[in-house]
Amino acid sequence: MAERTSTEKELLEKAARYLPGGNTGNTNFPDSLRFLVKEGRGSHIWDVSGNEYIDWLMGSGPMVLGHAHPAVVEAVTEAVARGSTFFTTNEKAVLLAEELVKAVPCAEKVRFTTSGTDACFQAMRAARAYTG
Repeated sequence: MAERTSTEKELLEKAARYLPGGNTGNTNFPDSLRFLVKEGRGSHIWDVSGNEYIDWLMGSGPMVLGHAHPAVVEAVTEAVARGSTFFTTNEKAVLLAEELVKAVPCAEKVRFTTSGTDACFQAMRAARAYTG
């Protein structure tokens, strides 16, 4: 079993206090196996205590190229330097909408939402408005 630093033990206690089940909902380990990921590179992750693991789960982002792939880090750094969130129409949104319409044969227009739940709510509102 991996050694835990006092910092990680304290964070695990906070996780138990502030998160249902002491986790974000994707995994649930017995107390003796719980750990907190601090960073990842390639197919490996490190916990707060510095222990290294192979990331067998590889969340939806790193699944293709791994954690912190240099080309992705560079692209994200360049993008963030130009601003990260705009609550108005912007160049990147227009260009992405164009690509999505090209890629999806039945799509004529695109509406970006904050989540899948938000998208479903908006679709229901549109359906109610259309059908009365």
